[in-house]
Amino acid sequence: MTPPALPVQRVQIYIQDNAFILVKGSHSFSLSLDGSLTSLERKALPQDTKPYEVHGIIGIVQGFINKYLLVITHAKDRGALFGHHTHSIEKTICVPLDPVAAKRTLAVQKLDETEFDDASLSNSFIGLGVNEPTTNHDTSGDDRSPSGSSSSATATAVATTATATGTLSPPPSSSPRGSPSFLDRLKKSFDKSPSPVTLDDDVAPPALSPSSRLSSSQNLPADSETSALEKRLVREITSLFGRSMFLYAYDYDLTNTYQRAFQKKQASSTVDHRFWWNEHLSQSFLDAKAGDMLVRVLQGTIQIEPCAIEGFPFTFALISRRSRERAGLRYQRRGVNDEGQVANFVETEQLVFFQRDQVYHVASFVQTRGSIPLFWSQSPYSLHPDPVLLRSDQENLAAIEKHFQRQETLYGKQVVVNLTELTGREAIVGSEYRHYIETMGDPNIKYIEFDFHHETKGMRFENINKLSNSLSDTMDKMGYFWEDDRDTVFCEQSGVFRTNCMDCLDRTNIVQSAFARHVLNLQLMRFGISEYPDQGIKYYGDFERIFNNVWANNGDAISRMYTGTSALKGDFTRTGKRNITGLMNDASNSVARMYFNTVKDFWRQATVDYVLGYHNLSTFKTVPTSQQRTQEPGMDKWLDKVRQDAIHVSSQIVIADDETVLHGWTLLVPKETASGKELLRRFEEKVVLLTAKALYVCGYNYHLEKVVEFKRIDLATIGSIQIGDYILSTLSAETRNPDLHYGFRVFYNEHGLLMRWNTGSMVNKNLNDLNFQMTSHDMDDHDTAWKDRDDDDHDDDASSVTSAGSSTSSLSTSMTPLYKDMKHLTFKAVPCYIPGSQDNDTNAKQHIDTIVQQIMDQCGHPDPAKFLSHQPIISLKQAEKSDGLLKKVGYKLKQAIWV
Repeated sequence: MTPPALPVQRVQIYIQDNAFILVKGSHSFSLSLDGSLTSLERKALPQDTKPYEVHGIIGIVQGFINKYLLVITHAKDRGALFGHHTHSIEKTICVPLDPVAAKRTLAVQKLDETEFDDASLSNSFIGLGVNEPTTNHDTSGDDRSPSGSSSSATATAVATTATATGTLSPPPSSSPRGSPSFLDRLKKSFDKSPSPVTLDDDVAPPALSPSSRLSSSQNLPADSETSALEKRLVREITSLFGRSMFLYAYDYDLTNTYQRAFQKKQASSTVDHRFWWNEHLSQSFLDAKAGDMLVRVLQGTIQIEPCAIEGFPFTFALISRRSRERAGLRYQRRGVNDEGQVANFVETEQLVFFQRDQVYHVASFVQTRGSIPLFWSQSPYSLHPDPVLLRSDQENLAAIEKHFQRQETLYGKQVVVNLTELTGREAIVGSEYRHYIETMGDPNIKYIEFDFHHETKGMRFENINKLSNSLSDTMDKMGYFWEDDRDTVFCEQSGVFRTNCMDCLDRTNIVQSAFARHVLNLQLMRFGISEYPDQGIKYYGDFERIFNNVWANNGDAISRMYTGTSALKGDFTRTGKRNITGLMNDASNSVARMYFNTVKDFWRQATVDYVLGYHNLSTFKTVPTSQQRTQEPGMDKWLDKVRQDAIHVSSQIVIADDETVLHGWTLLVPKETASGKELLRRFEEKVVLLTAKALYVCGYNYHLEKVVEFKRIDLATIGSIQIGDYILSTLSAETRNPDLHYGFRVFYNEHGLLMRWNTGSMVNKNLNDLNFQMTSHDMDDHDTAWKDRDDDDHDDDASSVTSAGSSTSSLSTSMTPLYKDMKHLTFKAVPCYIPGSQDNDTNAKQHIDTIVQQIMDQCGHPDPAKFLSHQPIISLKQAEKSDGLLKKVGYKLKQAIWV
């Protein structure tokens, strides 16, 4: 089959004053500056303007200030599958939906030319490979092509600039310049003057036109912080989709295995959404029925090698597809989520193509890898951190059952190969994995433990053969998929090996390659290609080198996607031996992984979550103040369930028989010293209940699901309520925003207070103990936002710190003399959403306003205007005094590093 000419598949972009005209083949659409699309007739295309060309469109990105068209400018051909060329994305750019800035951005880009000549096509074997086999298969460099036979053919492209007359001319020359140094970024972070949004360190586009700014659905003030976030966002997105980590084909679906594609031939939709990474970014095009304008992108790696054994030609290929479900970076995403989706799930398919008696055949063998399907995490601030188990037994069991139910539906019987250590820190999760699989008692799951480090200690990697040999019968029963071009199916794969270690990288890749080698030996013998089935591919040195390098490249690529570095133990995968050089490379890669874990992964994870549609833009604003990892998609729903359960349990325990709960909430309450003084720096999340008679404030242990203590305040003794801003830090726009930081005080007569303690557990626990970050808006509130004051500190700053439980303590400057003879309780809103969640529809101020109104309705005060006062709990001015020099410097340092 002759592959389609690549230039026909490219997208032409005509830039006009009010819209972009997009043309691909017979399809043409008008993209307005607000991101909407309408179909165009061919005759309506501009006749006096020459277009810009790009390899493909990935989708539309909404930034803080503008919208962008994400396009592919550099791609490499990775070989052909039955004449369908596959490509990896090497470079992308974000083109602002502004005519002036878009022309400037596109003009400085060089589009590579991928050419297909008749000779290369005639030399390829049945259209499956592009070039003849290469003799040099040592592709250990970081810049190597995943395929020794692939043709990058990046001929010099002609970058052009549109002139006023519509003609094309070479772009102005510019000398390359390196990325800003850390000191330069630090200097900029302290500069309060606004800075322009640039798309590239080499390009500073002119100010965007008013029409483009007005078209943005989320126009924010272009202050220096927002501009810096915009620039970083664009840089991270273009980096994410570059560096050979994403694949696409113009006229072929890469998301399905051959067996799955065969089974879906009669289906109306064949795409496997697990691997369609740009589906969210494509939504505007899909809604406008303009999906043909896009390329379908998946994260993964592919290598296609034309080979020959004893003069018999065939093509060997390996493709790995990385799931977008629970996608992310090493210590940012571990284990499973509530839907049964695991981190670093990768489907790897080994393919053999050959021709026999004028009939084309393809054989496929599929394996999977994925994180241990339990709730667990590890700190990114250590080279070898101990894993921490999370959630209850019931939640873990439910998650692992969901995971394997889905895996069995997709792949059939599961052969689980756990490579973690049987003792030590890895056994913390490894032993629990075994426990839950035994608890399930699923007959379709076969569980095998193989302590990789113990078995291969002293570089005895030949012991891996013990594992593959012990599973020989299982492999024979599992089978593989084999069909020909007449749709004759000779056999199907009825199960899958699901292999894991801690990261599902280095050890997993080695063992998967061993399984693949065993199956390949069987296939070559059955196909009549190998004449020495007993010795296997080891007898054919040239092909074994190809096999080893293909699998080593596969491991390196997946490792870079998850950790930022190549795989460890890659020397063994390539050569079958370990050596000193390999050990030294492993050591340097381990250190590099720690750097990525602690410095870069937060931004990279936030970017992944954003492009997949799991979070919105607000997740990026938390980066400079965040501590360890980004919030997980779906965490808001789980938190809401935990809080609702706490409200229900508290209601059952503390409410008297003659009362009925009308409303219940969870709120942040300042911790108190032994003397009753409020510590506005530290909070507990407590359950607050309202009945027609009283207000209950319950200390709740979220681990044990029990009430530790509660206070009951008779509504008749409440004299007044104060409501207002509760600002604890002024370092960022988020922490200064009163809509996100709001609270209230309830003033009451102490004779109306009833306190009860559960003496079985005097230590109060809160949501901060549950091994997840509460909410990024309140991370400062919990840890660093408010400086503790000494009891005897009576300066102006200290006067803003309000004591609880003592009428003689110093009062806030925001508190009127009317309240001096009454006690009070202070409450701060828990942000009503997880930062970045797509379901944010209520802010803290709205939440507090509703709560206070409901309390007032039950109090029934005759004069609501006197009962309620609007005064800040802590004003912006007071909060500024708590932001000392060291704190400001620390924040600026974080900005310099992360933004």
